[in-house]
Amino acid sequence: MKFFRINIYLKIKYYFLSFFINENKLDLVVSKLLSINSNKKHFFFTSQLRVGFMILLKYLKYKYPQKNEIIFLSYNLAEMINVAKNLRFKTKLCDLDYKNGFYKIKNIKKKINHKTSAIVLTNMFNSFEETSALKRFCKSKKIILIEDNAICFDNFKKLNGRKFYTGSFGNYSLYSFNIMKNISALYGGGVSTNDISFKKFAEKEINGYSNFPLFLLVKQSIIFFILKSLSNNILYKLVFFKVVKYAHLKNNLSLLKVFYPSLKFKNISFPKHYTTKVSNITKKLVYLQLLDLKDRTQNHRKRKLKNIYYHKQLVNKKIAGIKLLPIKDFNFQNFIDYPILVKNKNKLNEHLLKHGIETRTIYYRNCNKIFNIEKSRAKNSERYENEILCLPNHKKITKEYIDYIIETISSY
Repeated sequence: MKFFRINIYLKIKYYFLSFFINENKLDLVVSKLLSINSNKKHFFFTSQLRVGFMILLKYLKYKYPQKNEIIFLSYNLAEMINVAKNLRFKTKLCDLDYKNGFYKIKNIKKKINHKTSAIVLTNMFNSFEETSALKRFCKSKKIILIEDNAICFDNFKKLNGRKFYTGSFGNYSLYSFNIMKNISALYGGGVSTNDISFKKFAEKEINGYSNFPLFLLVKQSIIFFILKSLSNNILYKLVFFKVVKYAHLKNNLSLLKVFYPSLKFKNISFPKHYTTKVSNITKKLVYLQLLDLKDRTQNHRKRKLKNIYYHKQLVNKKIAGIKLLPIKDFNFQNFIDYPILVKNKNKLNEHLLKHGIETRTIYYRNCNKIFNIEKSRAKNSERYENEILCLPNHKKITKEYIDYIIETISSY
């Protein structure tokens, strides 16, 4: 029993259909569609999420030159921290709360001062209540809240008949449309905002960028079709799973970098492809998927039901050495992969691979260790990096397979 760990949400039919769509006014239509999730009037595309973040920080530096400090969770994507450092922001990292994988407000209070420009809210494991509390705190301190919504698209909390989406809390909301995301458009990102002066600043900045490299689009298209082919169980069992198993068991870094691009990170200045415009294909693919509300709703519901099933089964099993994250609302905390924390992660992963189960072993990383920014070790971020194991969750994963995964974990 083997299932491909990931799901590529982009449909092949949309890939080919995108070549026949007129791109006129696509930006406006996408902006209107995204406003439902972001609760913001304006949106613009960027070639990647981190490029949108780069432009936003340039704008904040221009508008508030006296404020040059920014706060992140230490457990994060290193490329995001690198953007702030390259723009010469003083970067402050907060360790997360081990219990829930999110900020502690009391830790933030120690970091802020009159030079604090913004706090970055990286949506990962946080609940609606924790997210709302951070928003209220930022508002009370008149600090900008930047929301990184790369991996939580369409997650929501329903209150009094109204849906509050992740992506609607920040003053500025960042989106990713890369190949592995819920809205999957090969490459691409974007920013939602109510700040019209920022939108004009960004448009002027992007106008000076070169066109998106064709070779990167071709490369990503090839990867897309390979991954779609490997989602076929026969090919996955015969070829890809064996490669994944070998890479992990032999700790082959070259192969692991293919599966986990975050391992490729280097502490360098901005690469050339940052200053490129988004491709028209990306715009069309995002448009087609945003328009397909039925498919998005079904994907969200199927993941939610499997997250619920994972959680209930693991709670009932009470497996020693396994910690579960607190989930208050499975609509809001609707994970793409179901996360658990386990102290012997690498050994457990080897055990699972030997039983035909592929998991995600690398999520984000302890950026304090990478950049050596703070004197403290950010011990909880380090624990998350060392302990987090994400179990597969998408429409092809069956309850029987989830049972098999949990039994295999239990037998270790």
